[in-house]
Amino acid sequence: MPVAIKAPSPLTQDLMPPGSFVLIGMMRSGSNFLERKLNLLPDIRCHGELFNPKFVGISEDFPEGLAGFKRGDIALRNKSSVRFLKAIAEASDRKHFGFRLFINHSSKMISETLYNPDVKKIVLTRNMLEAYVSLQNALETDIWLITDKQTVKPSVLKVDLEGLLCFALQQSMFYNDILTILHRTGQAFEQIDYTEIKELSRLNELAQFLGSEHRFEKIEEPIKKQATEPLSKRVQDYNELVRELQKRQLARWFI
Repeated sequence: MPVAIKAPSPLTQDLMPPGSFVLIGMMRSGSNFLERKLNLLPDIRCHGELFNPKFVGISEDFPEGLAGFKRGDIALRNKSSVRFLKAIAEASDRKHFGFRLFINHSSKMISETLYNPDVKKIVLTRNMLEAYVSLQNALETDIWLITDKQTVKPSVLKVDLEGLLCFALQQSMFYNDILTILHRTGQAFEQIDYTEIKELSRLNELAQFLGSEHRFEKIEEPIKKQATEPLSKRVQDYNELVRELQKRQLARWFI
């Protein structure tokens, strides 16, 4: 099956230093949690969405910026994404450098890093209905990250079925491309689901895969969940949604 993400020609050499990685996920997949969790290890520096179209996701540990770039320097970053990434990577304060990549980020940098066997890959997934509901909650409240007790509770959501299916299709095709390319090019990678990101053994598998000399000894939660109730309480007319998914023979992928 052909893939939409094409290999760069030629591949940029020495784009990132040895031991570098990318965390490939989607919005509301738990990537913020995993980024901050990995940063608790003293030899791993995981930045955020360095190639988000709306901001430069430099780690919050660098409030004044890094390598001459600040979070608002979108145009400067876009002027030369290769030069930008090399500069950020070279300025890394830790041995293992990484950042997060999503479907709407720079197509060039997705291609450059995905086809580069020297860049390690972590693929983070989540149930699409859970991710979609969480995304709509974040859009409603404009709260994208919680480090303390939740103060604004999102309203019960009426799920737009077509919106859900469009979201799920786009993300699924992106993940399909990612996994297809990694398999075809024979690259080792780690795949982890949202349900596993608080499991000590899985986190230590990631640490080992990245080459860290350190391991997690306990589960700390650097950020909190926005909603803790089950979907049946967070979604309006939940049973009706389930029935509509069943009619389309799609329920098993969402429920």
